[in-house]
Amino acid sequence: MSAHAVVGVVGCGRIGAMYAEHLEALGHRRLVFVDADRDRAEKLAWQTTSGSVAGSVGELVSGGCDAALVTAATTSHPELVGALIEAGVPTLCEKPLATDLRQTETLGRLAEARGVPLWVGFQRHFDPGFADLRARTTSGELGRLQSLRLVSHDVSPPPIARLRESGSIFTDLMLHDFDMVRWLTGRGIVQVVADGAALSCPELTDIGDFDTVTAMIRLDDGTQAVLAAGRWQPVRYDVRAEVLGERGHVAAGPARAAEPGSGGAALPRFRGYWDRFATAYREQVRAFLASAAGGAGDPAAGGWRDSYEALRCALAAERSARSGAVPVEP
Repeated sequence: MSAHAVVGVVGCGRIGAMYAEHLEALGHRRLVFVDADRDRAEKLAWQTTSGSVAGSVGELVSGGCDAALVTAATTSHPELVGALIEAGVPTLCEKPLATDLRQTETLGRLAEARGVPLWVGFQRHFDPGFADLRARTTSGELGRLQSLRLVSHDVSPPPIARLRESGSIFTDLMLHDFDMVRWLTGRGIVQVVADGAALSCPELTDIGDFDTVTAMIRLDDGTQAVLAAGRWQPVRYDVRAEVLGERGHVAAGPARAAEPGSGGAALPRFRGYWDRFATAYREQVRAFLASAAGGAGDPAAGGWRDSYEALRCALAAERSARSGAVPVEP
């Protein structure tokens, strides 16, 4: 994509600011910010070297836009992404594309019909450690896979107001893990058994959500996966994956030191997703801009079908947390 291209950033909260930083680091482009809170958009535009503000997605499109990143509230994704795709603007949307399967498919089919690139922000696909783990898993190096273990723990929970708009912990935080199980193995998920509790944030019960959850998964070839996720992990931001096969065991993510006198300290310690996955976000943006400029698709890209399949599993986990084991419905 030309250094003079116009890239829209729709949603100017923490994630939007992070993407703006990566966009600037990748080269001089004109950034146009859109947010329901115009003051927030203007503040972010002021912090960049080439930023300006548009009052709406319509104004962004009419002014000329070569690509857009949608980082606004999840509940607004269908409307915002739909408008951008209708206008022919290549779009990278933070996950999930929607919290409803029908809306997810509608947006995906629309992008396919228009021939417009539509990416979903599964940045872990671009993390060097996870990418290496996938290569070793899918190459057959480990032989027949037996089990996977994935961990995702935030340092602290987002504000309740944000959680009201992002769906449950299953469709928000743990959506990455459901996606990673499929991506790491190349297999489909056929059954989910899940449970959850509100241990550190009891106020989450008021919105029917949890801060601590686990899920046990069966893949279509019988392989087992165990997932654990939490909103509150004051020690560090912790995201890891392990795969056990008949020929070996490999892992991605930081390990916990266990030597005598170490105190079990975690090294390195990450402050949050923006820190742990800085390289992954940067590479995802680089690949997306290349695709938006007409380049070949990237095999690591997360598309609407990935979001759809991960959401199917997340919704099944929600049902299971309340009623026991259930199949993932088609």
